[in-house]
Amino acid sequence: MLNRHLVFPSLMIVISTCVLYIIQHFDQPHFQDASVNAQFFPTVIAIAQIAICIALIAQHKLKKTNTSLVTPLFTKMSLFGIAFLVVYAVAINIFGYLLASLVAFIAYLAIFKVKKPLYYVVACTFVVSVFYLFSEVFYIALPQGIFY
Repeated sequence: MLNRHLVFPSLMIVISTCVLYIIQHFDQPHFQDASVNAQFFPTVIAIAQIAICIALIAQHKLKKTNTSLVTPLFTKMSLFGIAFLVVYAVAINIFGYLLASLVAFIAYLAIFKVKKPLYYVVACTFVVSVFYLFSEVFYIALPQGIFY
């Protein structure tokens, strides 16, 4: 039977490797005075995903687990996570990074019934900080959506 602790990290390694190959064909942003090119951040994320997945596989192999316990390949939470990310990706294209990310972070916290206001403040501050960092420091345009 397929073990989700090995299948998903292995799948992510394959996908990240394909992404690293595709990233090589990204065009340089000729209209921006950026200190990094369009390949930098996707490359960093893909390499980080590969490293994390290798660590997860190694951790699973080193951990002594009871083989009689069989966990399902897909759980309700994993399906929710996939659906949430798909909706978020579509929302970014429609509404832009800033609005879609603010709504997504707040919706995620609300769905899991987080009551502490500090978490909402941290989420909003994080989104605005990332937006500022990319637009004002790195001069990299984030998606603005179809309404701008």
